[in-house]
Amino acid sequence: MLLLYSALIIVWACKTGTYAKTSVSKALSSSYAPVYVECPSEFQWLRPAIGLNPKEANWVAGRKSVVVDALSTYLRQLELEDFAVSEYITAIKENDYAHVPIMGYSISGGGWASAFTGIGGMRALDSRLDAANEQKTGGLLQCLTYMAGISGGSWPIMSIALNDFPTVDELVQSWHVDINRENATTDTKYAASPTTLFEELATKAKAGFNVSIADYLGRALAYEFIPGANGGLAATFTDVASQSKFQSHDMPFPIIHMVEIDEDDVEYFGLQLPSSNSKIYDMTAFEFGAWQGIGLFSPMEYLGTAMDNGSPINESACVRGFDRASFIIGSAEDAFNAWTIQTDSNGTLAGFAKRSHRAAGSQMLSTSEPSMSKRASPPTAALQGIVEAFNETFGLNISSITYAIYPNPFAGISSVTPPSAQKPLLRLVDGSETGQADPLWGQIQPARGSNFIITWDDNEDQIPYNWNNGTNVYDTYLAAKAASIPFPIIPTSNTFNSRGYNVRPVFFGCDPVLTTTKSADSPIVLYFGNAPYSAYTNYSYAQAATSPSQLSDILVNSFNQITQGNGTLAADWPICLGCAAIDRSLPRVGMQRTAQCEACMAKYCWDGTEDNATAQIVDPSLLLQPNLTFAEWIKTHDFQED
Repeated sequence: MLLLYSALIIVWACKTGTYAKTSVSKALSSSYAPVYVECPSEFQWLRPAIGLNPKEANWVAGRKSVVVDALSTYLRQLELEDFAVSEYITAIKENDYAHVPIMGYSISGGGWASAFTGIGGMRALDSRLDAANEQKTGGLLQCLTYMAGISGGSWPIMSIALNDFPTVDELVQSWHVDINRENATTDTKYAASPTTLFEELATKAKAGFNVSIADYLGRALAYEFIPGANGGLAATFTDVASQSKFQSHDMPFPIIHMVEIDEDDVEYFGLQLPSSNSKIYDMTAFEFGAWQGIGLFSPMEYLGTAMDNGSPINESACVRGFDRASFIIGSAEDAFNAWTIQTDSNGTLAGFAKRSHRAAGSQMLSTSEPSMSKRASPPTAALQGIVEAFNETFGLNISSITYAIYPNPFAGISSVTPPSAQKPLLRLVDGSETGQADPLWGQIQPARGSNFIITWDDNEDQIPYNWNNGTNVYDTYLAAKAASIPFPIIPTSNTFNSRGYNVRPVFFGCDPVLTTTKSADSPIVLYFGNAPYSAYTNYSYAQAATSPSQLSDILVNSFNQITQGNGTLAADWPICLGCAAIDRSLPRVGMQRTAQCEACMAKYCWDGTEDNATAQIVDPSLLLQPNLTFAEWIKTHDFQED
């Protein structure tokens, strides 16, 4: 079926005549099938990965003027000592706002766990939340230029962007998180039955496009996270650019990551896994491509168009609507290859960020007391019926539906390596599978010039209790070092655990010497690994339904983590957060760290010391109620037990 793609789309387009005759928006509202249109003339189909896309560059320029005003308000509320806010604001406005700090936020992979805890972190930075302003963390969200997601972290990023940047409280109310979309048997406003989902996929298949698990996952998830009728059926990633707050530069710019399966990648049980250096695809409302390896980008609006050597194969059969928002988040979450290999190998293979900790050996640490070890194995058992349905409906086997299939905009370009990347179709999977489950790669590209990035990590990679240990940001450091990209040096997971960086905030790269390039070109990275402050939030990434009381506990816990327990754990934290946020911009405007900020850096920055003590079981108690055991806490909280 894959090899027939180019021929099928042309035949279908000619038979239906939908391109140029049917309103694109109307067609996308009535069917999941992409539509065919006349190709635009004098159009740039590819651009080299040098600098920013002109549309993004123009947008960032507009965002800077908005950030300046937000940054002024944010810094004044901190009441910094010996720091002239007015002088600083005036200085960063000079030279067309050239020195406005570029800041970002990223949410890791981790299914519903990272989606909910990560959006909770954003909530605590929002000036529209009175409690955040009271703790002086509110307003930093308004200063961000970028926000990025991968796997489960892509869900809230796409959702908040397409919902026109509402408050988090408004956003999560629209999600109706208590509904389990995986178990839906009938159609409602907020969920669809498998029959309906397959009927939607059939329209895409009939139009000559491949369908896969990514399509099915995305359409099911859309009823939770994508706005609009029929589970946001018509919504595309390109639509982000038409949101009013995006056009007025009042929201951060969203980026989503996924990775490519190459023909030479390792294979188990007939399925392949990406390597640690696999190409990371960077997706925005404007374009699709890869900074390294491919080194090219193509317009997101026409993603799905059959291309050869930089031009459409048929100028009358360009594609619109392939970039459905649901398909993007379904692709970003599609780890079916890893889940299947884990299951078939009894947990001994495919141990990436979403590995089944139970299968990996947590049963050896069984105890009579309740625990919060992962309460779900890879969801292959639940999806086995879907595999059978794909076979019955479309005649496809597991190897045909495991990966998200994308028409390759870079097909036939001889300069692209490896040769498999020149073929008509790309096979993409959950970017977490490379080990870089914190989506930092797009933000640390020199073209984007990031100065400060907050990374929220909830990959649950510390067995057996599924907390976090910095492994994924460490993997990004290794990749950045190999590619000579400016990034902080990151210590190993043992240092995270032994020094407490797994439960309290830490800055990396404060000293430019402690970066891959030993320069201030690297951003400062603030690491938050989801940790128990007021709730034991190491629940399963695969928990598809969450009660309102549990969601409240999750959001409050993230708030307590961002604010350090409303300042009870560290009264100086809000000031130190502000110091780090603007630190890289100070020398560029002729200013220096104040004594107050120097003290902050000494307290919260990693000083380069490794502490590789013998690894121990990480089982922290509540930081705000250290004497309250999990066994006692669970009695009065609506979290499922193991």
